[in-house]
Amino acid sequence: MTVAIEFANSEDLRTALERWLEDYGHSVHRQVPCPDGGVVDLLTPVYAIFCPPSLAPSDLWAAVDTIQARQPDFPDQQPVIAGLTPAADLDAIYEVVEQIKAKGIEVWLLDQMPPFVEYYTGLNAEPAPPVPEGFNRRNPLAGCLISLGMAAILSASFWLAYRILDRHQMQMSTNSQENRLWEQLYTAVDVWDMDTALVSLERLGNSHNPCVSEFADRFETSLRQRGSEGFRDINPIKRALNMEDGCRLEIREYEFSQ
Repeated sequence: MTVAIEFANSEDLRTALERWLEDYGHSVHRQVPCPDGGVVDLLTPVYAIFCPPSLAPSDLWAAVDTIQARQPDFPDQQPVIAGLTPAADLDAIYEVVEQIKAKGIEVWLLDQMPPFVEYYTGLNAEPAPPVPEGFNRRNPLAGCLISLGMAAILSASFWLAYRILDRHQMQMSTNSQENRLWEQLYTAVDVWDMDTALVSLERLGNSHNPCVSEFADRFETSLRQRGSEGFRDINPIKRALNMEDGCRLEIREYEFSQ
């Protein structure tokens, strides 16, 4: 899915992305300085996100160079390049994106990520703010244009929080047995009970809900590979699935969680 999304400037894009991440449970820091004097545009416990001026091939490769120079400063975060799909040379863009992904760097074409598009489609359903003189707004029926500035994001923030909570509840099975398995897992995680956690995850791995089964597989792998330290991965795994795959896994905070 591709939706025409426009921002007045790069600052508005970063603000939109920051608020979207926060609504998915991420703790976000902006413009985090690097030892060499550069910055990471958005930093979370999971991602180090760079927002170049555009996602044209030249800007993409420049961002790759920047990430490779700064990645040692943030070894625990997945590097990401984020922005909007350029209007021209799409075949060249997609080819470059695949080459960059092969280097272990994610590229987020925000207007092609369904959770991001849905988020701002919902925002656009609210009464639009006054359009500044000279601003070119396309017909919303021709591409569902979403044009957002800082004022719109701030004015709708509380509405968004409740709207998202209402529309994106955790997609758990209504089956009481699965609910009990979740509670059993949470109790085990709270006290780092490895045996009980692994039993719960094995059963949750059979869930018909793909988000639940994928979470169980990833978390079980982490526990088996890292031992007790793997318990710290429960929330980062959930946040990653919530954002990347549009899941709605509940985030519970623990004293040890990241």
